[in-house]
Amino acid sequence: MNNHSTGYWRAAVVGVAVFLGACGGGSDDGGPAANKAEWEKEHASTVKVVSDDIDRSVQALNAGQRPVVLSECTQLQEDLAEARKAVPVPDPTVDAALRAAFDATTTAVNTCIEGARVASDASIIEKAQREMKVARERYDAAQNALKAWQ
Repeated sequence: MNNHSTGYWRAAVVGVAVFLGACGGGSDDGGPAANKAEWEKEHASTVKVVSDDIDRSVQALNAGQRPVVLSECTQLQEDLAEARKAVPVPDPTVDAALRAAFDATTTAVNTCIEGARVASDASIIEKAQREMKVARERYDAAQNALKAWQ
């Protein structure tokens, strides 16, 4: 994928995230979601965007292109802030799994951005790669918990 198509994709994802954010962040009465269907309607798309961002950030880290790493990890950081509005989740198992995924992703994205800014220190990028792997694992666990939620 070239830089132009990456930019188009990012703009489309941001547009969806902005649209979803404008639609509100809670049930119709302004409170947290009461059940799975309501939660998914309000938050599933935003949570999916972060999952996709993790994958793109890992690809950028593996490719070693500093400007792309900074761009992808910054986008992940922004989308993660929006996705954090998805908690609390009415199901305690899903809530715990999603919080763990968000925490692991926050750790990874902070290291990723630092690594992109301090390009002369490869150990930071390597640390970001390890932390992104943990974030991906935690996110997969959260997605499995979401699937299992009745």
